[in-house]
Amino acid sequence: MAVLQATGPITSADGIIAAAKKLAETDRTRMIAVAGAQDIAVVGALAEANADGILNATLFGDRDVIKELADKDQIDISKLGVVHEADVAKATYGAVKMAAEGNADVVMKGFVSTSALLKTVLAKEFNLRVKNTLSHCAVLDIPGYHKLLSMTDGGMMVKPDRAQKIDILENAVLVARALGIKPVKVALSGAVDKIYESVPDSTECGELINELKSKSLQDVEVQGPLTLDAATSKTIAAKKGLTGPVVGDADVYISDTIEECNIVAKALINFIDAVFSGVIVGARIPVSLVSRTDTVINKKSSVSIACLLAAYYERFGGGEA
Repeated sequence: MAVLQATGPITSADGIIAAAKKLAETDRTRMIAVAGAQDIAVVGALAEANADGILNATLFGDRDVIKELADKDQIDISKLGVVHEADVAKATYGAVKMAAEGNADVVMKGFVSTSALLKTVLAKEFNLRVKNTLSHCAVLDIPGYHKLLSMTDGGMMVKPDRAQKIDILENAVLVARALGIKPVKVALSGAVDKIYESVPDSTECGELINELKSKSLQDVEVQGPLTLDAATSKTIAAKKGLTGPVVGDADVYISDTIEECNIVAKALINFIDAVFSGVIVGARIPVSLVSRTDTVINKKSSVSIACLLAAYYERFGGGEA
């Protein structure tokens, strides 16, 4: 199959959208199956992305409600497929089944709870689970930073243990590879930049790095603990006397808790207009989420990154680093 040949790593949200559009032009247009599609934020994002030639979509949900919402906001859904199912649970089942049978590349959350959607995605009958841990990657285009930064996990794992952190790291590496990033530079978060016996989280970073050595991850550099400023600023890292392959140049920042990641990511989005592209990783298909409060570019970039990740899975095998 034809696959988008990147000339280099994607470094911006605009680059994500452009790459997804080029992928549709040179390979094929990916299909998005929407669970509970009576959500205007989702319908609007998909209609716009479809109009731009990025994707196709099938909306599983209450046809009358979907049409009413689209008409109210003057959104043209004539090019999107609609499968009528008023029951949200059955609509979710239908969307996931479509993907499990190979007829959709991405499942997207609509008017259904995240937990209910993921429970269906992970149902044994669909055989979509790859990792023990599903995790959320918030890929941020941050003003002032020279590349994309993926922050994880701010949406799924509350306080991941060491095994879960390894899964989260491998999931984030998959997303980075789909963006053409090589090597992938991963920072493990910390309140300090060195290991201190008096700071338990810092010693856990050292233990995690030692365990990762047995994983033999190709083209992945891991360093930690690193504070966010040291991980993203060579100037600050130099002032602290820090060296290493990741300092000032991180592609991925692994947080210690869901609160830490969520607070930092939302602060960057709300206060300095970082552009957010979010995707859930760890199953054989990407799971896309957009929020009613997301900007247009956030929504379009989020569905675009899911398309790129789906193409990467198709080429290299779904969900495994």
